[in-house]
Amino acid sequence: TLFPMAEMFTGRIRPVLIVLLGAVGLLLLIACSNLANLLLARAATREKEIAVRSALGAGRGRIVRQLLTESLVLSVAGGALGLLLAVWSVHGLRSVVPDMFPMLQHMTVDLPVLAFTLGLSILTGLIFGAVPAWKSSHADLNTTLKEAGGRSESSGGSHRVRSFLLASQVALAVLLSVSAGLLVRSFVRVTSVSAGVRVAHVLTMSLSLPDVKYDTPVKRANFYKDLTERLQSLPGVRSAGAVLFLPLRVSMLSFRIGVNGFQIQGRPPLPPSQAPMADYRMATPGYFSTMGIALRKGRLFDQHDDLDAKRVALINEAMAGKHFPHENPLGQHITSGGATPMEIVGVVADAKLYGLDAPIEPAIYVPHMQHPSGSMGLAVQTDGDPAALAPAVRREILKLDPEQPVSSVRTMEKVLSDSLMLRRVSMLMLVVFAALALTLATVGIYGLTAYSVSRRTHEIGLRVALGASQAEILRLVVVRGLATALIGAAIGVAAAWQLTRALAGMLYGVTTTDPLVFAGVPLLLIAVSAIASYVPARKATRIDPLVALRYQ
Repeated sequence: TLFPMAEMFTGRIRPVLIVLLGAVGLLLLIACSNLANLLLARAATREKEIAVRSALGAGRGRIVRQLLTESLVLSVAGGALGLLLAVWSVHGLRSVVPDMFPMLQHMTVDLPVLAFTLGLSILTGLIFGAVPAWKSSHADLNTTLKEAGGRSESSGGSHRVRSFLLASQVALAVLLSVSAGLLVRSFVRVTSVSAGVRVAHVLTMSLSLPDVKYDTPVKRANFYKDLTERLQSLPGVRSAGAVLFLPLRVSMLSFRIGVNGFQIQGRPPLPPSQAPMADYRMATPGYFSTMGIALRKGRLFDQHDDLDAKRVALINEAMAGKHFPHENPLGQHITSGGATPMEIVGVVADAKLYGLDAPIEPAIYVPHMQHPSGSMGLAVQTDGDPAALAPAVRREILKLDPEQPVSSVRTMEKVLSDSLMLRRVSMLMLVVFAALALTLATVGIYGLTAYSVSRRTHEIGLRVALGASQAEILRLVVVRGLATALIGAAIGVAAAWQLTRALAGMLYGVTTTDPLVFAGVPLLLIAVSAIASYVPARKATRIDPLVALRYQ
């Protein structure tokens, strides 16, 4: 099977990085839209100032340059603050990345990142400051100078632009929140899946015997036989075993390892390209009891299954159900790679070999004494804290071979946690992005509603003078803010319905159109929008009509 090298080493993490990059882009758009809205509101309050500057001879180009400079100062300052946060965030992210993703250990804020951040800050400052600057430079001098600046409602065009920007913020916030909700639901489903192996009180590590020193099958077989016997005699150790590739040890590689084709004797032989595939793992007799993998039929391996005995094998329930659905697999013979036929002597329970979210595939276990491998994963079941026994296990290994190194010393609980790292990090980052997006959208709704109230002070005062009740004023203001939020939420749900398909490969047990998420997120955002609109609306109900109409 051919794999491009780049795809082989980045296949697992690339989709996650692409999704996170898209989420960052959406969050940047929300922030820039919020900034543009604030600049538009600020420009409206400075209409008279800009008009005076124009009357004194400032050309449109000069006014645009001034306002764009102010926008650039804001965006570059924000970019600088973002860089400081990025340095801290990257340092924290590196500390939680497990060893199986070594490329992520070298993440750093380098010169290309600095250049990208500077360029992006300048670009966003220019793009999202252009509309406020253009509108301010094209104001009607006569009308603006005649008005009592800042006390009248802004033009319909400006209000429509601000409402459009706010609806866009809400739509993007809904899209991000729906994506985060799907990943949270998926993570909850994954963590509820049974691993099929014992996780508590199990210590694991990896050993690789050098070929020069252990150059015969007998030497390799005897080393692991002696080691497991020594470990089982240690105080606090219940059992010990070894296997080729421990379960749940998720690799950064994007394909399964230790997979062989096999043939079932008594059935028509198949060409190698069409032969069924199964995970092929050598195991010592104590491995299955150590990892809590139950025996379903037949027997397990024992010390008599050595190089001089007949070749035997165990299969998992998935293989028994797939290849022996209507017959007893015990006594059947299988071959792999042209080796000596092996008799199936037992069926064991299924175990998650490639992570909780990976499907259970057919698996063949063979005795390590009959197929000695130098590289094995060691598992030790303990009475108490497994990590506390790590030094004692290392000492027993060094007693057997003072030059034998040990690597990847971890508890099974840590192995399980590391196997969920990609899901956990992507979920947490999207949740953070969604929370920021929701906060920005809420601030935008509050800001637009408060600005509208301040610009409509005279209108509201007149309504109160003519008999409008506080409930009517409250409803007038809240409905206007909620209308924009509802439009944005509807657009966001429609966009999420289409775009969340990109998350399909990252979901487990949840569809990309999960009704709970698609119903809950818009309702949450509408509730938050109602609260954000209610605060300035309450302020509007307290407007004194005498004060509001004093200058009319």
